[in-house]
Amino acid sequence: IDLIIHFTQTVDDNPLTINEMIYTNQSNQQYNIQTLRYLISDITLHADNGNNILLDEVHFIDISIDSSLSLNIPSIDNNNYTSISFTMGLDSIKNQTNSYLNENFFPSFSWPGGGYHYMQLEGDFNTVFNGYATHTGPTNGIDFSFNITLPLNINQTNNVRDIYINMEIENWYQNPEIFNLTTDGIMDDANSQIILQANGIEDVFSVYTLDLD
Repeated sequence: IDLIIHFTQTVDDNPLTINEMIYTNQSNQQYNIQTLRYLISDITLHADNGNNILLDEVHFIDISIDSSLSLNIPSIDNNNYTSISFTMGLDSIKNQTNSYLNENFFPSFSWPGGGYHYMQLEGDFNTVFNGYATHTGPTNGIDFSFNITLPLNINQTNNVRDIYINMEIENWYQNPEIFNLTTDGIMDDANSQIILQANGIEDVFSVYTLDLD
């Protein structure tokens, strides 16, 4: 069968709208989203017979580039697939300076101190004069990437051809710990990276499928 993986983004369960100051976080800060770019790696399907299929080693998503919002997977084996897993960002083995020289995230995703960003989420909050930059990556050389495994059901009879991996943006900032938007840089702040990692693991990502009629 052939699959298409779609990468979607929501705020409070509604499709993302960019460049409009229409969102309010748990700290009662109004904000907009202007830029969202992130890396997902080691996207893998898991079957109940123990077979795993690596669908893609590294995929770069940029909401301003339509072609990056989907990934075509031709001709996978018919199996009963029960889950999908992936890493948000790049783990310490993959996240090496001067790797991926031919990828379209090089060099704009380069991380101070070496390696690459996991995510660049940017916009304004409260007023158009306050810019925030929620950048995640290997601060102080520490691996803050994380792996997510989500259940799904793909088998020989349900005709699933589309998998949607959704990022709920608001959840970066609220669960389990509230994270306030700030004009301060956070790339060298390990405490901020710890909070964002924990929030990301909790419930930022979800997956759903659509059956082929």
